[in-house]
Amino acid sequence: MKTLLSLFLVLGCAALARADELTVSGTVTDENVGTIAGLTVSIDGVPLDVDARGGFRFTLSPDDSKPALIRIAADGYFPALQTVHRSDFVAGPDARMPTITLVRKSRDRQLLVFAGDAMLTRRYVEPRAGEPVLVDRDDPLPDAKALLQHVKPYLTLADLASVNLETPLSAAPLRDPLPKLVTFYSPPALGVALQWAGVDYVALGNNHIFDFRDAGMRTTFEALDRIGLPYSGAGFDDESARQPALIEIGDTPYALSSYVGWRGTFTPNQVAEKEKGGAAFGTEEIIANDVERVPAGVVSVVQLHAGLEYAERPALSERTTFYRAIESGADIVIGHHPHVLQGFDIVDRRLVAYSLGNFLFDQYIYSTQLGALVFVYMDGEALHRAEIVPIHVNGYAPTPATGQFRYAILSRVARLSASVCRRANGFHAVLLPCGDAETPAPPQRIVIDDQQGLVALRAKDVSPLYPVALDDASRGHRLGIDIFSRGEFEHVGLFGTDDRTWIENERVSVRRDGPTRMAITIDAGDAMASGGLKVFDRVFTPSNPATVSGRIHVKGDARLRFYLQRRRIQQTFSEGLDAGPLTEIGSATFTEDGWHEFSFDYNQPRLLTRGVRLLFTLEDLGGDGVRAEMDDLAWIEWTTPWRRSSDDAAPVYATHVQFR
Repeated sequence: MKTLLSLFLVLGCAALARADELTVSGTVTDENVGTIAGLTVSIDGVPLDVDARGGFRFTLSPDDSKPALIRIAADGYFPALQTVHRSDFVAGPDARMPTITLVRKSRDRQLLVFAGDAMLTRRYVEPRAGEPVLVDRDDPLPDAKALLQHVKPYLTLADLASVNLETPLSAAPLRDPLPKLVTFYSPPALGVALQWAGVDYVALGNNHIFDFRDAGMRTTFEALDRIGLPYSGAGFDDESARQPALIEIGDTPYALSSYVGWRGTFTPNQVAEKEKGGAAFGTEEIIANDVERVPAGVVSVVQLHAGLEYAERPALSERTTFYRAIESGADIVIGHHPHVLQGFDIVDRRLVAYSLGNFLFDQYIYSTQLGALVFVYMDGEALHRAEIVPIHVNGYAPTPATGQFRYAILSRVARLSASVCRRANGFHAVLLPCGDAETPAPPQRIVIDDQQGLVALRAKDVSPLYPVALDDASRGHRLGIDIFSRGEFEHVGLFGTDDRTWIENERVSVRRDGPTRMAITIDAGDAMASGGLKVFDRVFTPSNPATVSGRIHVKGDARLRFYLQRRRIQQTFSEGLDAGPLTEIGSATFTEDGWHEFSFDYNQPRLLTRGVRLLFTLEDLGGDGVRAEMDDLAWIEWTTPWRRSSDDAAPVYATHVQFR
């Protein structure tokens, strides 16, 4: 086993694209499913014909490998955007977008857009070995703008757009960091680039704004004041740190507050006090008291940086604080810090977003790369509706999510937001308070004719927004969720980004000339090729049944083996990569040329594991060399035991079903 691990260390790592032309149709209506006069629709700047009912069509050629941007506008309505890619259309020849609804403008209605965590240092300027430099340390602004260019069209739609600025800003080196494990600062160009991209306000109440004490806060405030970018959440004493930013949008005043939820265990700590600088400390009582002081008629927006990193759901302590803020008069509550996307609530017709995940951040943990923008339409202090725009932090660059990534994000939002009513809006999700006008959609009762093997529900045109149960299942089956969401490879290279998922070397690489697949080459005389994931992921369910599956096209006799590598609790990241224990989870032998399916069942580690990653080998059995392509990889954790369909089978959220 040690020899095999050494081989991985030395070497380092569903084609759903169609070969024919693809015609896509869509429809635009208003929120009451009525027609819209003067509606215009364009794709990448090219106007489309729109019929009297709001219908439109466009064609994607076999060469259209890049995403396309659809713009929709009409007098009296907020403009809208949708990003599309060939990988969005996998359920058969009838390529159709879900209906898109426009929101009507009114005197008191504003659009706010919130994004997650942002910084611009560390691996942006000093990447991991073999990865490109994304930001020139000496001239960072052009690169910062390039990283934000693909989300700029969305941010600039807002009357007010906000991000969590999780970093001090300084052009000169900062000294004397706090005595904590991780500290960093970013160039002032980050503030300039965010403003260029459409950001109108930054929240500073987080656990990094005081990384370099008063000096770092001072350079941050100077940088933001110089460009006129409003902020709140930090100060040289607790009173100034807790002061909200006051901003008027049209005739509506807003008070935007920002807090961090814990002091820190080091000295000095990270929060502002009576005669000490830091982030605004946001306990349940402090936030409630501050919100109660916001005058009537002023929209109160609270952002709280708290919770557990990488946790799927907020801790009860965070939920309690968020609910108390709503009870005290907050109109919107936005959370961050977990670095992963969590769910949403609507409490007393007010929006709560527990964590929007990352926005512009350099984390390579795979689960941190799925995030969201939330569009919040407000009628004064009343929520009209919220809309989730899935975001993929691809190669550390925020981009609109497409294909499998978007499906995974919407599925996650749905299962973590069970109390909220929702419906599709094109490839986005609308969140609405449940009530007389909105009721939870019934579970999807689905029929799958080809009841064999593993089936991706996305390929069966099953919506990610609602739970599912199988009808007329003649075979035992179980439902589960793909925790990886990148095994179709279609995201690789999109928007000109550099994928950092896979080990690639002279024998293993992701092929981009044609259908995007993993290509594996073993020349005659070579014994084996090895690949897999570059790093560990932190998000998995201990002891849960899991399956790794996919397809492989092989020319030559070969044996495929998959392994799970663990990072033990006590191991550093590097120690885990170097010496984390390997367990074989399955193998398959191929002696006929052509496509083959494989599926390996196992249980996730039970205890003492900080992260897991998948590795594989392909061995040449004939000695004449092997040419292979791997596709449609899935890494599924099962959410139900094996069962047969019945009327009382509880529906669950799922991306895959497996039959036996």
